[in-house]
Amino acid sequence: MKKVIILLIISNILVITTIYAQSDTTTFRKTGFSFGALPAIAYDNDLGFEYGALTNLYWYGDGSTYPRYNHSLYLEASRYVAGTYLLRSYFDSHTLIPGVRTTADVTWFNDLTCDFTGFNGAESFYRKVFTDEDDDQYKSTIFYKHKRDMRRILLNIRSNSDSKYFWQAGFTIFDMRIGSVERNKLRHDVPDIPSVYDKYVEWNIINPDEADGGIDTYLRLGGGIDTRDHEAFATQGIWSEVLLAAAPSFLSSDKNNWGRLTVYHRQYFNLHAHRTVLAYRLGWQQKIWGDIPFYLLPHWNTGVLNAATSQGIGGSKTMRGIVRNRLVGDGSVMANVEFRHIFYSFMLGRQNFSIGTNIFADMGMVTQHYKVDKSLVPTDEYATYFTNDSETLHTSAGIGLKIAMNSNFVLSVDWGKATNKNDGTSGFYVLMNYLF
Repeated sequence: MKKVIILLIISNILVITTIYAQSDTTTFRKTGFSFGALPAIAYDNDLGFEYGALTNLYWYGDGSTYPRYNHSLYLEASRYVAGTYLLRSYFDSHTLIPGVRTTADVTWFNDLTCDFTGFNGAESFYRKVFTDEDDDQYKSTIFYKHKRDMRRILLNIRSNSDSKYFWQAGFTIFDMRIGSVERNKLRHDVPDIPSVYDKYVEWNIINPDEADGGIDTYLRLGGGIDTRDHEAFATQGIWSEVLLAAAPSFLSSDKNNWGRLTVYHRQYFNLHAHRTVLAYRLGWQQKIWGDIPFYLLPHWNTGVLNAATSQGIGGSKTMRGIVRNRLVGDGSVMANVEFRHIFYSFMLGRQNFSIGTNIFADMGMVTQHYKVDKSLVPTDEYATYFTNDSETLHTSAGIGLKIAMNSNFVLSVDWGKATNKNDGTSGFYVLMNYLF
């Protein structure tokens, strides 16, 4: 997916800063109401242009806790001309319930071309040339795609005291509707050949009871430590979590019963004046019991959502430059390292702005394989979908641009490149917030 967004806005901000910039922002304290709004504009070869808008509303009260807000409400509505759409509302409050941080999310994401390259990383065959219409090996632009209509409700509560230690609990409800790509909704004709998803269903690699999706609810319980000096742009401290997710069979339409453990560790080093930071994130997720539906394998358990989905591994929120959902298994690990620098700050219209950059390296691999039964795979088709390679570390690297308002509303532009062609080529992403 090629993202083309708000370059004019970025250039206008840069021009305005040369006229109205003020150097002294150290004593700034935001009070009352604030908001940021942007158009959502993108382009996809199959789905066409995306259009819509997003906004983030903040309430800072008397400003005594700035840059921490009292309440935040994020709203986004966007649609591709071919039909894919995203409707999302995300509420985050430090003061709604005294002593408790409350997070709630309601999302409807009708993804007509969700990425699916198979299971277990390097063991599944991926070639970008299969989707390149100008290549002799071209099969279809949707060869590695399927339809995923996702409706999600999330609620999380976390202790919000002065202690650095915290507990958290919550639940997430998924209503996933899965199927083959609806070719009649694409912008142009594509060859009528089966996708990887279609073949996996035909060969019963994907459980027939899961092939069309389902309704799943999992309960979340965990705790951790948080010593960050600020959430949106932490310059020092650590943020570590241990989360246990349990999905009782009576809360799922497919009667699956499963549980998994997720561990995150993030650390931030202040290299210079709280403007130059070295940050890294480590993540590990492992199935503990049961059978996880294939459509939830890419999902990473979390109580905080910085984007519409919590996908892994591959794509904008885990491994930039690597195709989305490239590394899918029962368990996996990931790591991100970023060098961040804020090179300019200024005041404009009673708002505090900053412009910065980040240089990053991302990596990950599947550590617990999803059981794949290949007994029905024809010999002459095996090499198109599978390899005999053992799973190994997948890596990517890149650079980004960050524009922040009041230290919380952060426009993030990242470009990443995969180091192995078996994982993709490169990716350009325009989203909100730092990766972690």
